[in-house]
This record gives sequence, C-alpha cells and structure tokens, in this order.
Amino acid sequence: MKSMNTAVVKKIIRYGKDKGLMSLAIKLKERAGYKIAAQKYIKSHTLTQAEIEKQKSASYDKDTLISICVPLYNTEKEYLEQMLTSVIDQTYPHWELCLADGSSAEYTYIEAIVKGIGDRRIKYKKLPCNKGIVENSNEACAMATGEYIALLDHDDVLGIDALYYVKEEIDKDADYIYTDEASFSRSVKKPDIIHFKPDYSIFNLRGNNYICHLSVFKKSLFDAVGGFRQGYDGSQDHDLILRLCEKANNIVHIPRVLYFWRIHPDSVSMDISAKPYCLTTGIRAVESHLERMNIKAEVTNAAENASVYRVKYISCVKPSVINNIENIKGVTNEYIIVASPEITVSAEALREICSILRLDGVGMVGGMVTEKGKIKYATLKTQGNKLISEYENMPVISEGYMKRLRYAQSAEALPCRFFGIRRSVLEGMGYFDDSLWEDNKTVDMCRRLRKCGYEIVFSPYATAEIKR
Repeated sequence: MKSMNTAVVKKIIRYGKDKGLMSLAIKLKERAGYKIAAQKYIKSHTLTQAEIEKQKSASYDKDTLISICVPLYNTEKEYLEQMLTSVIDQTYPHWELCLADGSSAEYTYIEAIVKGIGDRRIKYKKLPCNKGIVENSNEACAMATGEYIALLDHDDVLGIDALYYVKEEIDKDADYIYTDEASFSRSVKKPDIIHFKPDYSIFNLRGNNYICHLSVFKKSLFDAVGGFRQGYDGSQDHDLILRLCEKANNIVHIPRVLYFWRIHPDSVSMDISAKPYCLTTGIRAVESHLERMNIKAEVTNAAENASVYRVKYISCVKPSVINNIENIKGVTNEYIIVASPEITVSAEALREICSILRLDGVGMVGGMVTEKGKIKYATLKTQGNKLISEYENMPVISEGYMKRLRYAQSAEALPCRFFGIRRSVLEGMGYFDDSLWEDNKTVDMCRRLRKCGYEIVFSPYATAEIKR
C-alpha cells in the first residue's frame, strides 16, 4: 500500500506542476465528490441474498454460453484469486473462462491455483512465452467456444450479477453490450470512483475509450474484424472496440456497475505514465477508424497523461450567423448558427461547429458559452423529472467528469443560446415549435431529431464568451 500512496502523491505533484495550483485544487475537490458518489452508489446497490438466489434460479429459453477471455501475465496471487472467485460466483452459470498464460517461469503458482479449483468451465493454456498483450489476448479468445465473448483483465473483478444482466440484453438481440464500471484500490466495496457511462455514441468513443469494461460481444463480430491488432499495444481495446462498433447492429449500455477495475501503481487506471506509449497508439486507433469511415480529421492528445483525444474535423464551410432563433426561417444558407446577441463568438468556434455539423447523421451541434471564467451554457440533460444545465457554473479550466470537457460528445439536448443546424435538416423536421418558450424550442427539436436517428453533439472547443 505504501507504493500506492507514493504513486498517488507523485501523480498529484505532477498534475499541480502541469496545470497549476488552481486546477489542482479543482481536481481534488471534484475527485472527493466522485468518491462520495461512488460509495453512496455501492451502498444502495448491494444485492441481498434473496436477490442472488433469485438470479441463480432463473430459467432461460436458451442457455447462451459466454466465453470470458483473460490474458494472464505475472498475475499477483491475491489478484488472481479474486478474479477467479468473481467469475465462479456469477449468478448466471452458463460461462466458460478462457485463460491464456504468458507468465514468467517463476509464476508457476498460477497454473496450480487454476487447476486446483477443479471447475470444468475453466480452460487454461500455458503459452510457450509472453507474446505481448495483443497476441496473449488473441490466444485467450481463440480458446472461446461461446456465442459471446466477454473481456476481463487478469487483476480485475466482475460483479456477481454481471453476466445475469448481460444475458438479459443478449435475449433482446444485442450484439455488443457494455456496462458501467468502478475503480478501486483496496476493496470493491469502497471504490475510488465510478464511471457512469453515457449510452453509445461514436463521438464519445472517438474522444475516449469510455466503453472499456465490461465489454461483451458476439464472437462472430470479433472474428469478422480480425481480433486484436498488432501495433496498438496499450490501446488494443480501444482499437478493437472501434472496429466492433463499426459493424455492430445493436449496441447496448447497461447503466449498472458490473465491473471493478483495480488501481495499482503499474496500471493505466492509476496513471497513464505507467504505459506512456498508450497515448501514441490511442491516437493511431482513432486515426485508423476515421480513415475507415472516410472522414478527414486531425487527432491530438486532449489531456496530459490521459488517453483522451481531440478530433479536429476538417471543413471549409461558411455559415450564416443569426442572433435570434426567431429569425431562422429567413436564412437560405445550408449551415446556420444561432448565437445570442450578448455572446462573442470566434471564427474558430464557428469552424468547429460547422466541421461536426457537416458529418453524416448529425442533427445539431452546440458550443460552450462562458462568463467570468465559468461555464454558463453547454448541454442540457434530464435528471429525475427536471431538465438541468449539465456543466453550468463549472470553472472553465475544469476537465469535467471523466475528462468529458476535453472532447466532443453526444448530448441529450442543447440550449438555444449557441448552436448550429443545417437548413435541410431544419426543413425536414418542420422547423422549431414557435409556441414553445426559449430553451424548450431547442429541447423539443433535439428530441425529435434523436427519434429520427440524428446525433446531437456538443463540443467544448466551440467556445463563446458573454461580455457585459
């Protein structure tokens, strides 16, 4: 634990040097809030024994076999035993565990522990040598005989009900399923932070491998894309997930914490500097995806020491800019940007909005409006029975929850102060509802657009400022 504390202190010091003391103070305050939220969630989502027994006794029309694939490499005994226990304890019983072991010669206890369990559902293969994370992962997946593959790291833990909820979505014809996850350093009962993920959006995935764990997908999809690829070590999951999502027909997000990601000094979850090459291979993964999609863009790191990327789409579109949504019907330009009279907008912000707006499937694009160093307007989302302003009053220098203020992302709705829309899309939707008041106009439009399959996108790089 001493080495863990040392790693945390080093990370804090480095962040303070890179970002400044004010940014560090904001970061520490946010992290404290995230930890409180994480522990509150875990306390309110602990299964009772009765619930566990009910899940175990569930019957199915089809006993879908799920192959849990794990590449092992010099796994610590305690971590290995916790991982194995988390699989064996699953309330859904129709699984197989495929272990490909590339460990060094001194880790002979791994094979002894695995074989000592005596569960026929566990398949173990000792590799002749360590082939690296990509080939070791492919070796594990090659052992799979199930219809679906689930990816699990050798030092992480599955929630006891993980496969139970995955099976529910499989029975609804999902071919790719992912869940929320918690990161922990000591106990899964006391996580440090929970990643409450948004539903699937290719924009979010280009900016960050937010899907990550737990990922479950059809083996036929995995085979179709050719598995993990060489040249993407450290970001092999991101590269694979991008390729899988390009082909998947039904991607489902389960908004439950069903995966526990261990934080330790040598893990990327602790600090990206443990594997600095991840930044380079992560950029390569996103660039490769954009090339397959025939999208011209530049990809750069968006945050120091984190696998977060800015995708700068290339565009030379010139929009019409109006200062009132009421005047939108008279505009003949295909690209229209509404910016309220009190907002000062830069040419770069207009370019950013138009570059995303011109992409296929995009309905509306919003930017970030700031005032006196804080965010005034960004995105709107439903919380309970209310529509709230998602980033309002956050410091402009904040990176946001899970660094979401560092990349373009899907949004539920946008405020009416600063956004872009195409005239052809607007006409196809019957324009804004004039009977509604202010933000209700754009919220209604966003809902209609989403029902028709359009993406609503927010970019923190399309910035404007209120100057009074």
